[in-house]
Amino acid sequence: MVLKFDPTSPQYEHITTLNQANKALEELEKNKVVGVDIEGTGLDPYTSTLLLLQIGTETKSYIFDARILNLKELPRLKEFLENKKILKLLHNGKFDYRHIKIHVGAEMDNLYDTMLAEVILNAGIGRGYYSLKDLARKYTNTELKKDVRETFEGVTTRSKITEEQLKYAASDTLILFPIFDQQLVKVKQEGLLNVAKLEFAATRAVAEMELKGIYINEEKWREIMRNLAEKRNAIAKEFQEAVRPYYTHNMIDLFGNHADSININSQQQLMDLFNNKLDLNLPSTGDAILATVNHPVVKLLRNYRGYEKLLSAFGEGLLEKINPVTKRLHPEFNQLGTATGRFSCNNPNLQQIPRNSDEAPFRTCFNPQPGYKLVTADYSSFEMRILAELSGDAKMIKALNDGLDIHSYTASLMFNVPYSEDFKKKYPALRQIAKPIGFGLMYGMGPVGLAARLENETGKPVSREQGEDYMNRYFASYPSVKSYLERTAKKAVQDGYSTTPLGRKRWYERPVKDDPDFRKKVSRIEREAKNHPIQGTNADAIKYALIFLNERFKKEGIDGGLTLTVHDEIVSEVEADKAEYWAEVQSQEMVRAAELFIKRVKIESEPFVGDVWEH
Repeated sequence: MVLKFDPTSPQYEHITTLNQANKALEELEKNKVVGVDIEGTGLDPYTSTLLLLQIGTETKSYIFDARILNLKELPRLKEFLENKKILKLLHNGKFDYRHIKIHVGAEMDNLYDTMLAEVILNAGIGRGYYSLKDLARKYTNTELKKDVRETFEGVTTRSKITEEQLKYAASDTLILFPIFDQQLVKVKQEGLLNVAKLEFAATRAVAEMELKGIYINEEKWREIMRNLAEKRNAIAKEFQEAVRPYYTHNMIDLFGNHADSININSQQQLMDLFNNKLDLNLPSTGDAILATVNHPVVKLLRNYRGYEKLLSAFGEGLLEKINPVTKRLHPEFNQLGTATGRFSCNNPNLQQIPRNSDEAPFRTCFNPQPGYKLVTADYSSFEMRILAELSGDAKMIKALNDGLDIHSYTASLMFNVPYSEDFKKKYPALRQIAKPIGFGLMYGMGPVGLAARLENETGKPVSREQGEDYMNRYFASYPSVKSYLERTAKKAVQDGYSTTPLGRKRWYERPVKDDPDFRKKVSRIEREAKNHPIQGTNADAIKYALIFLNERFKKEGIDGGLTLTVHDEIVSEVEADKAEYWAEVQSQEMVRAAELFIKRVKIESEPFVGDVWEH
């Protein structure tokens, strides 16, 4: 394609005076679409320095030198960036938003993110992240010199910005236009405009959430770790005592204690123990295999690994992520972390923090700053409600709308036992069977997978035949659910994609019929397609809720902000005297977001106000 700028010599203006800045903004204000990018000394807005702010038209980039100009003292610049009528093109806009908010004092509005658009267009068959270099090559056949980016890390207020650096900075805004022009056509063709608008609007809320972060009590965290380490070590000792009789040569250490018979972390030595000494005939030491084995030594190993996993996932590494400036954790939330549209989280991954338990009350370590409260709210049985809505199953809809315990009600239908308020107490075993079946089928599990899941949850052996029987009982209870899941799976194989009610697509690579793994690959598509509309709608609702809540914070001037989201849960930190009011707001806005997609099923979201992350 023919570009409107020369990549080797892009037109730019290096702005170092107030007079230049005002003239540049006068020109920029005439445009309905501009490209925006920043250059800084690092990735963290709190610890790095903003060097340049580039705002470009299709043909020229205006480079504001943030080392020379105090951009916070340019109200016209703030007004421009916050102007809802001017579309700002960015790549990975969340990054630029955070830096601009901290160093310029502006909260950018009306964004288009070329990275998010590309992920939306390729969900399921593409990647979760695309660099600007990737997209420049794909859409314009242009090679951007991204190695110049590294040269900004050593720049100071006294350094001279080179012509090569200025050209690089200019190109990053100019290249956004041809990418945008072609991407937008594809987005519209695929019916993804509403999805794109949602993601772009969510970018602001997510960036604010990342900037807010959350406080963690280091001392309490380390105390939990010490307790877990003690329990892990005690189980490791018990394991060694249990396996010692199987080894003829047991060494004594310098203090007269028995040395370990085997290395509990060695796969090779464990396989020798299980197969040559315990005659268990196991193909591996993976947990899925071990979960099916009823042997005291295997149970000890699984317990040991459970503690070891907690310690490795939530040890000192998480505390190292505490920001030196804010003294808080600022995790990164990837809006399109999965093909279904769900968030992922890293640096650190707070989505994997388990709910509080007596042994590992991790969430009690996450607290508000003095004078504030944490408000936590999640959706009640949200994916079940989405399934009821999408399938239109009358019995499931009525049970949920009548406030019945859905898993107890399902068990009553499956096993022909009368439903009662105390069903959970009367028939805990039946409910324990019904609950994982409902979730398992939403994830496209078959009889074998269901049997394994049930065995894992109940601790009792479940055959494939039993798994199939339970599955048939479930579908007989909710016939519309069965037809919906089958219809959705079949359509995805035919079309090559599945969709959510909003229109979010997940693509699949359809196998050819002479592929030796044809049936296996088709089964995988069917399995993923059953889950996508449910999990994807969950993601769509949460993103709308984050947008609504972020807008309410700004509109009402409430002192606080969003801090976390985990699947169908949102956490805010709010000044104490407004916390109860905000709890109502948070619940209302989450319900409003869900009701955009769920019309026939009542939505529930109960908030919790406290000094710890809990629900």
